[in-house]
Amino acid sequence: MPDLILSILSLTLFVPFLRETLRRRWTRSSWSGQLLLATVSLELTATMYIPSVTYIAGGLIAVAAAVYALRCRRLPQATPLLIIALLYTGWFALSLCWSAVPRKGLLVLVDNCLPLLVAGVAGGMCRQVLADNKSEGARQAAGNTVEAMLRTFALTACIFVALAVASWLVTCAEIRLRPWHWPVLDKTRVAGFFPYHWVYRFLGGHIGGYVHPSYNLLPIFAATAGAVWLRFRKASGGALWSVLYAGCLLLTLLTQSRMGIIYSAILAAYALILLQPSRSRRLVAAAVMLVTAVAVAVCLHGRIVQYGSDPTREFLISRTWQYIRLKPFTGAGAGALNPVEICHTTGELYWPHIGYIDPARAVDDWPYKAHMMPHNQWLADWAHAGLVAALLALMLYACVLTEAVRKRCWWGLCFMLVFTVFSLLEPPLYIGKGLYLFCTVCILVFAAPSTSKCQAMPKRNSCQGESTMPH
Repeated sequence: MPDLILSILSLTLFVPFLRETLRRRWTRSSWSGQLLLATVSLELTATMYIPSVTYIAGGLIAVAAAVYALRCRRLPQATPLLIIALLYTGWFALSLCWSAVPRKGLLVLVDNCLPLLVAGVAGGMCRQVLADNKSEGARQAAGNTVEAMLRTFALTACIFVALAVASWLVTCAEIRLRPWHWPVLDKTRVAGFFPYHWVYRFLGGHIGGYVHPSYNLLPIFAATAGAVWLRFRKASGGALWSVLYAGCLLLTLLTQSRMGIIYSAILAAYALILLQPSRSRRLVAAAVMLVTAVAVAVCLHGRIVQYGSDPTREFLISRTWQYIRLKPFTGAGAGALNPVEICHTTGELYWPHIGYIDPARAVDDWPYKAHMMPHNQWLADWAHAGLVAALLALMLYACVLTEAVRKRCWWGLCFMLVFTVFSLLEPPLYIGKGLYLFCTVCILVFAAPSTSKCQAMPKRNSCQGESTMPH
């Protein structure tokens, strides 16, 4: 019963999105552009909910982009994101030629490559909607629109944190455990389950719900980066980002997330540097943070190594490197990377959490995407489709980082730093929540105008570009 009640309450995550949607100016000339922006905002919200809704919202972005293109007679802009996504998809399609499981390879193209293509198309079209290259007034109005979407994202994250805290307190009452006795950062179980099963039980229950600690934390940290940016732009008060950051720290402790500690350190440095009143003080803050980070790393090196050790992750990475050395240029081919393929190639007979791998077992006799990726995005791409795939994946990250720096979109830069560190420890572009969050952030970074110091009231929208939202 507690799981059911909390799952019903999780629908409140969509309240900020509904509020934003009702406040949009839906006019005869602007509705298609506003529909596209609304679906992007819906996707941001959905990344904090269950994966199935995330996939549906991604499909709605594709439909809205098609409607906008047809109604306003717009062609997709050839942005760096779209070009690299096309090359990435094309290479994986080519790898079907040497894949032992081409049928599953087609699913990889749909599940992992198609969302990147949609993001590339939608990012260019949202830029057209927001009139990135129009007058100064249009850029200011576009900035207001992006800020409104980030504000909605941050408010949704606040509700997420509140639901997680409520789930924790309900669990403490249910199992008769005092909150201050909850285990923190020691990787122990609570009443037979890992702590994150209880903290995220509002996403479908503590047994069958979506309780992955890292992928549930990732959008919350992305929203906090946006909230810090809003404070920097004077588009919100300091309470929003402060509450969110405190929530990030609390969830990190309650779920015993090692990655959350890294995210928190990056966010702290980002906030302390960005919110300084002058450039000189930002440089001083950056230097102090760097020295502090080095000192902490040196003093606590032994404990950090011990706490961060993960034998399973290390085993997967070592076996993946061994496999890559044997097939550096082709990899397994789209859809064919799995423990059977790796063990057959390297001569191993064991896989973590699986056990014995029969040498006579067929490569295609393996569930789709089950226990197949090493805990590193670029190693996963390299093993999956060769060196070219790994380089193209690296270029995807680089083009978003470059665009964020070029536009002084510092919240996007902070998110990409967090996401890059995360990609060293996980293959997020192969996981639904990670992939769709990355795609949505890409859309906003490429659609957002360059930062302007002044603000202006929004103007009337049209298919020619100017897009607004009331405050």
